[in-house]
Amino acid sequence: MNNTQTFPEWVRLGTTAGWNELVVDRSGFQREFVRLVSECPQLGGRVLDIGCGSRLPDPLVDLVRRIGSLDGVDPDPGVTHHPFLENRWQGCFETSAVPSSTYDMAYAYNVVEHLSEPGPFFAKVHQVLKPGGTFWALTPNQHHPFALLSRSIELIGLKGFARRKMGSNESGEMCVNDYPAYYHCNSPSAVQRAIRGLGFSRATFYFHPCLQWDTYFPPFLRWFPRSYDFLAGTRVVSLMQIFMMRLDK
Repeated sequence: MNNTQTFPEWVRLGTTAGWNELVVDRSGFQREFVRLVSECPQLGGRVLDIGCGSRLPDPLVDLVRRIGSLDGVDPDPGVTHHPFLENRWQGCFETSAVPSSTYDMAYAYNVVEHLSEPGPFFAKVHQVLKPGGTFWALTPNQHHPFALLSRSIELIGLKGFARRKMGSNESGEMCVNDYPAYYHCNSPSAVQRAIRGLGFSRATFYFHPCLQWDTYFPPFLRWFPRSYDFLAGTRVVSLMQIFMMRLDK
């Protein structure tokens, strides 16, 4: 890849909905991610779920019937019980035995914010994709206050408290995970730096509003996230909470 290559600017998504609609339906960003991934013909081939855990997140279940075959890799021992995987590896993706030049598509859903060193991760992504393969990721935008809030809580040692306080969601999953979050590759410029020289032919970046982060606040403080979203988080592209990327090999 030519190191002087310029990648596309971000694409604005999900802004046609009015404020009231966004408040009522807070899952639009998840459906948009599924729609974008579903439109890729590579989904019908061999697919790798990076950071798959023990099950597919509920928003991604609709993808199963469109996937040709699904493999997964995750440090969590629960990967051995994942119901949809044909092949699985327990361990760190970067050092795993996932075979090279094997996958038509790979994706990482709420994973890349946990990367302390993005370079080796993206090098491995490029390695496991076939020529013409595609990588997709959804993650919080590092320029949104949620990322600053999340990182600050972790740095001052309150993440465990927040995890216990928030508890689990309707699916039984903990609302706050126990993995460190760094937000080192959660913007277009950070991703471009991380993949420079690796051989990707194209990178496309998307932003989408999300209003779910007010649940991390006690009721008497929820005016802050709601005010932010009303004034900026649903109007200014670079300040929307959800950041998605597509990398083409």
